[in-house]
Amino acid sequence: MSIEGGMKGAQRRLVCPDCGKVFFAWRPDELPAAKIKCYFCRHEFADEAARRPSPLPPGEGQGEGLAAPSPDDPKTPS
Repeated sequence: MSIEGGMKGAQRRLVCPDCGKVFFAWRPDELPAAKIKCYFCRHEFADEAARRPSPLPPGEGQGEGLAAPSPDDPKTPS
């Protein structure tokens, strides 16, 4: 959590792919796909966390393709 206590996340050590300088940037937990701007050359880029696919919200994507068996299905035990 930030020092101010408002946003959950952490500071990450990053290396700018443009100028190669090392800096620290705040990475909020709520917005993992947010792009980062280099403090030195102002180059905007996506870090490793921003390139990852976002996870599905809870409840979505679970149980897809699993339909209740119909009463006419011969495979259903009686």
